[in-house]
Amino acid sequence: MNFEEIKKRIPGYTYISFFEKRNKYASVIPVLNEGQKILDQLDKMKSKNIFNISDIFICDGGSSDYSSNAEIMKNYGCKGLIINISNIKGHGTQLKQGYYEALKEGYDGIITFDGNNKDNIEDTLNEFIKKFDEGYDVIQATRFSMGGKGINTPLSRYLAIKFIASPLVSLCSGYHYTDPTNGYKAFSRKYMMDDRIDWFREEYSKYEYGYFPLVHAKKLGYKITQVPTIRKYPIGEVPSKIKGFSSNFKLLKQILNSLFNKPK
Repeated sequence: MNFEEIKKRIPGYTYISFFEKRNKYASVIPVLNEGQKILDQLDKMKSKNIFNISDIFICDGGSSDYSSNAEIMKNYGCKGLIINISNIKGHGTQLKQGYYEALKEGYDGIITFDGNNKDNIEDTLNEFIKKFDEGYDVIQATRFSMGGKGINTPLSRYLAIKFIASPLVSLCSGYHYTDPTNGYKAFSRKYMMDDRIDWFREEYSKYEYGYFPLVHAKKLGYKITQVPTIRKYPIGEVPSKIKGFSSNFKLLKQILNSLFNKPK
């Protein structure tokens, strides 16, 4: 992978690094105006020493709150803060920027999860690291099998995952993913550096990274596993950027495009 050439294809951002690489694996957290939710999540992670086992990159989409406050993130123990300053907005853009910096700095694997305090990161991230050490290349969190648990999952979201996303991704990938829309997942450096797949497509700016890598992993010979986790939605408000029929329809289109795209 030619990092100089790849950088030209990534939307502009600023990057503040608070310290040199300390751990074998990185965690990339996309955020956008998460407010107290990201602070609560970081508090729980700090209470379980997550910052000691993975270097944490906060990838901000241009928040107007303290989600992009460098001093706050530094005090928690984050490795770096990446802020998207381009006109190309989206979850995928933030991940792309974080993936690039983490790969450039030499991490052996990258874990990613949302910054809205839905997942029990503090109790399960160590399981992801164990799976990396066992030689797995793709690790997907699941709340629907293996003892995982979904709490207050909106019915429309549950039905869409169970009867649309999971069957589609599983059929196209050759691996039975039970919770592919779950943003808590991880990829090995070996897979992300494979020249047979293009991780940094310019058109990937939304939720493509949730599906595209899952579909091609087995076809390219990589080891896949799932880890049971808990994903809890608060009663009432759904802490998600995907809301309403229009947003869900657009997401379905992104899933279909990701499923049928060639790896490169």
